[in-house]
Amino acid sequence: MINLPSNISCDTFVKLRPATPMLVAYEFMKISRNDLNEFANLKDFAELKNWKFDLNKIKRFLQGRKNTIVITCENQKIEWVSKGFTRMTGYAANEAIGQFPKFLQGSETTLEAKTAIRSKLSVEEKYSGKIINYRKNGEKYLCKVDILPIYDNYHSLVNFIAFEYEMIM
Repeated sequence: MINLPSNISCDTFVKLRPATPMLVAYEFMKISRNDLNEFANLKDFAELKNWKFDLNKIKRFLQGRKNTIVITCENQKIEWVSKGFTRMTGYAANEAIGQFPKFLQGSETTLEAKTAIRSKLSVEEKYSGKIINYRKNGEKYLCKVDILPIYDNYHSLVNFIAFEYEMIM
C-alpha cells in the first residue's frame, strides 16, 4: 500500500478524501509554485507520443496564472490539460479529458470563430484568434487561443496543442 503525503496532488483525480490510502495514476505531481512538475508531466506525455517539438519554448507559458494548455489527439479529443485549465474553466481535468473542446462553447460563441478553427485544423495549419467560451458555472469569458499541430519524428500528425489566455471582455 502507498501512503501519499499531503503535498501530492493529481490533475486527473479531484476532490479526493485525504484518507484515500492508495492511488495509481500517471499524473502524480507535487504542488509547486513554479509548476516544474507539471512541465515534467507534459514532457513525459510528449516523449510518449514521440513529439518533434521543443517543449522548452512553452515552459514560461505554463507558469502564467491566466494561461492554460490543452492537448488534443489528431481527431481533436482532449487528452491532456494543464492546471490552468481548471482555474480558467472551472472543469477538472477528468471532466475535460475525452471531450471535444467545443463543450466549452455556448450561445455567444460565434459561428465565424468555430468555422475558422475547424478550417485551419482540417488542413493542419496554425490557428490564432479569439473565442467566447463558457465556464462550468455558465459564465462566459473571452479567450485568446493559438493552436498548433504537433508532429512526431516520422512527420505524422499526433496532436494539437492549444495555448489559451483569458482576456478581459
